[in-house]
Order: sequence, then C-alpha cells, then structure tokens
Amino acid sequence: MNTYMFGVIIAIIIFIVVGIFAGRKVKNTDDYYVAGRKAPTILIVGSLIASFLSTGAFLGDTGEVYSGFFMGIVIVGVLQASGYVYGAGLFGKFIRRSKVNTIPEFFGKRFNSSRLRKLASFTLIIAVIAYLLSAIQGVSTLMSTITGLDYKWAVIIAWLSFTIFTVYSGSKGVLITDTIMFLVFLSGALIGVPFIVSHAGGWNTAISSLAVSTTNPGIISWTNNLSYLYPTGMQNLIWAVVYGIVWAIVVMISPWQTSRYLMAKDEHTIMRSSVWASIGVVTVTTALYFSAAFIYKINPGLTDSSTAMIWAAMNCMPTIIGVVLLTGILAAGISSASTFLSLIGSSLTNDIITKYNNAPVKKALKVSRIGMLAVSLVVLLLAFFNPPQIFWIMYFGGTVIASSWGVVAIVSIWSKKLSETGAFYGMLLGFLGCVIPKAYSAINGITLPIYLDPFFIGIILSIIGMIIGSIVKKARPEDVKFVENIHIRPSSEIDVVKDKKTHNLMYVYAIFSILLGLFFVFAYAIPYFKAI
Repeated sequence: MNTYMFGVIIAIIIFIVVGIFAGRKVKNTDDYYVAGRKAPTILIVGSLIASFLSTGAFLGDTGEVYSGFFMGIVIVGVLQASGYVYGAGLFGKFIRRSKVNTIPEFFGKRFNSSRLRKLASFTLIIAVIAYLLSAIQGVSTLMSTITGLDYKWAVIIAWLSFTIFTVYSGSKGVLITDTIMFLVFLSGALIGVPFIVSHAGGWNTAISSLAVSTTNPGIISWTNNLSYLYPTGMQNLIWAVVYGIVWAIVVMISPWQTSRYLMAKDEHTIMRSSVWASIGVVTVTTALYFSAAFIYKINPGLTDSSTAMIWAAMNCMPTIIGVVLLTGILAAGISSASTFLSLIGSSLTNDIITKYNNAPVKKALKVSRIGMLAVSLVVLLLAFFNPPQIFWIMYFGGTVIASSWGVVAIVSIWSKKLSETGAFYGMLLGFLGCVIPKAYSAINGITLPIYLDPFFIGIILSIIGMIIGSIVKKARPEDVKFVENIHIRPSSEIDVVKDKKTHNLMYVYAIFSILLGLFFVFAYAIPYFKAI
C-alpha cells in the first residue's frame, strides 16, 4: 500500500463515519430531505460548491485544458459562477418560501399538477444519473491510477464510499460531509498550485512557453487549439459563451444547487451563500485551469488527459501535499456523488412514489432509503460497464437540465400568465429537444454545428411549448394567487441589520470581480502578448 492509497482510504473512512454520525440525528423526513431547514451559511456554501465542483472539474475540465482548450473552459468557468447570485435572487429564495422538500414538488405545488411534478422528477433523475455516473467514474479513475487497482474494483469501492452514509443520513449527512470535503479540496487545490508553477519554471516562463507551443498550438490563446473541437476560433468562442450561459442556468435552477436553498435557515443565508459560493467556485476553477495548462508544459506526453492533476499530485509535489490534493479530488467526487444520490432518491420517493408521503416517519424513511439504494445500484451497473467519459457525461446532464428546466423555472416565479399546460409542454419539449439531438450525435459519432447545439434546440422548443400551451389553456386563478403569495416577503425575514449586512456583501463581490479582471490582465494577457 503506497502513501497516496493510504491517505485515500483514511479519507473514505472519515467521510463514512461523519456521515453515519450525522444520520443518527435524522428524526423525520424534513431532516432527511432538507436538513430541518436550519442550515447556516457555512454549510450551504460548502454544499453548493462541493456538489458543483465534482471530479468533472478536477479531472474532466482540467483534461480539456491540458488537451488544448484553456480559454474555452476559463470562459465557461467565469460565466457559470455568476449563476449563483442570479439564481438566489430570481429563484432560490422563492422556492424556499414554498416550503417544499424537493424542486419537482415545487413545480407540482406551483401549478397544482401531479403530471408536471412527475415530469420534473423524471427529467431530474435522468440528468442527475448522468452527473452521478460522471462522479463515480472520476473517483474510480483516481483510485485506479494511484493504486493500480483494476478499474472495475475501483468502481465498487467508489460506490460504497458514498452510498453507505448517504442512504442512511440523507441531506443532514450530505450537508456536513460536503462542507468538510469542500475545505479539503479547496486546501488541496490552492496549496498544490505553487508546486506546479515551480515545476513549470515559474509563472511568466510557463505562460510564455505555452503561448508559442508547437506541440499544442493555441493551447492558451483565445482561439484554443483549432484541431481539438471546432476548426475556427470564433466557433470555439461561441461554444464557450453558449456553455458558459448553459452552466450559469444550471447553477441558477438545477436541483443539485437550488435544493441547498431549501435547507437554509433564512433568506439572508441564501443570498450570502450565493456570493461566497460564486467567489469560491471562480477561485478554485481558475487555479485548476492554469495548473492544467502548466502541467502540459511540464509533461506533454500524458495519454489520458483526465489524469493530469493526479499525475501532478504524484510527481510535482511533496508527498504530503500530493496526498492532500488527491484526497481533495476524492472529496470533490464523493461529495458530489452523495448529493446526486440524495437528490435522486428523495425525488423518486417524494415525487414519484407519493403514496408513502403521509406514512409514519419510520415507514417513510425506510421507503426513502430503499429507493435511494435501488437507484445507486443502477448507477453502479452503468459505471461498471461503461468506460470513463467524465467531461462529456457531465455536460450532458447540465445541458438537459438547462434546456428542460431553465426558462420554465424562472418564468414560473416571475409570470402570472404561465399555465400548467404551458409549463408541462415547455419542460417536455425542452427535454426532448436536447436529449434526442444529443443521442443522435453520440450514436453517429458526429459533432453538430454550433448553431445546432442541442441546448439551442431544447431552449427554443421549451419557449414554444410554454407560449402555445399557455395560449391553449390559460393560467388558473389559484396559480396566479400562488405567484402573488411567494412574492410577499415573510415578516420573519424582515430585519434591517441583516438586510444591511447582506447588501454590503454585494460590494465585496464587486471588489472581487474587479480583482479577478486585474489578475487576468496582469497574470495572463500581458505575459501572453509579450511572448507572441
């Protein structure tokens, strides 16, 4: 057993023990689904970031950067983080006022519709299974690489590492373990970066060398490597902006993000968490993306680009720092997997198998746990028999949610004219408009032109479905009343002192944005243009 494997095993044991301990405090379904609606800012921030920055970021995104798509991934990363603040203000605080246990339940309650609730749950399960599969594959790739263990055995260990405590403890365990894991991978990412920079010959030297690279031309230019995705810089730029918007929408309305707001103790917690989560995501991803480009400078010969950060942890850092980084990558994967499994299981038993919703507490919890375990076994089989495709599986899940839920979710909060029929067909057509082209291009092994990206097709069809559906069948008076009620701020949320603190935090966010811009000017643009 090498040191890296030992560190990973210890981390897994700690996560399981903490999760099981948290599960002992679960007394009812409110505790299991939404952590009793009492979570403070630190836990919401930790869970928001940990559930978002999975192995998709540490292995998938960094693999794309290593392969030659630096600027495209950077643009997506910066744009997506803005979704936290927009999502909290436009969607998050309003769904908390509805006092639901899951986001599909919100849609059902908003339009008094069982079929819409089930449709939302079905689309959630499809998208989140893709995400969960990506997380399992990422953790398994990590374990297999550092231990030499057969990939399929690594899949089983990865599955056990999060299934045990997630099935038992539900959202309470997920919130606490997410926060611990977030602190671990934040520390690992930030501590590990200086060692990678040092091995690359220093910051400016690495930027200058990559700017004129002949083995991976354009790796850090605005065009990206033109032989990687699209053959022109403009197409690559459009792709990056489009998917930056896609992921901003995902952050705004996706169940693995907005469900955290259902657990917050008040609306101030939601707004403050969104700011810190946005800052945290940008900080970590920026560090990762530059590191991945520098790893190419150090070792351009990796056959599997998704292992770039793993290779750096084992070859560019002191052993203890490498263990921390690898444990952080493991934590990112396990935290996301636990969130995704919790979401799937909760939605399955709360929104599809609804007959147990009013059952005695022990019976309801038992059904929820069995449902969650059953789903985890299905995903285990998918991971077991499918080769790792971490980045593209993750992007499939995100695009499905953005296309099917994006417009419907925001309009359901801000429009009194959207009817149940409009919402149902908007979500259905958005889902089909994304999934069918995605499946077609995957089966035939083709890359669709950027203007035929499934996201565009899904969004357009979703809007058409909403408009026509709302014309054919108008919104009901009770649906209009629901919108009016959730826009009334509860008296318990009115606090002048808290309002001022929350408002002042927006100034912090503005200052951070300015500093981020200055960083890219002086640490990237200037040395890059000097080199070329």
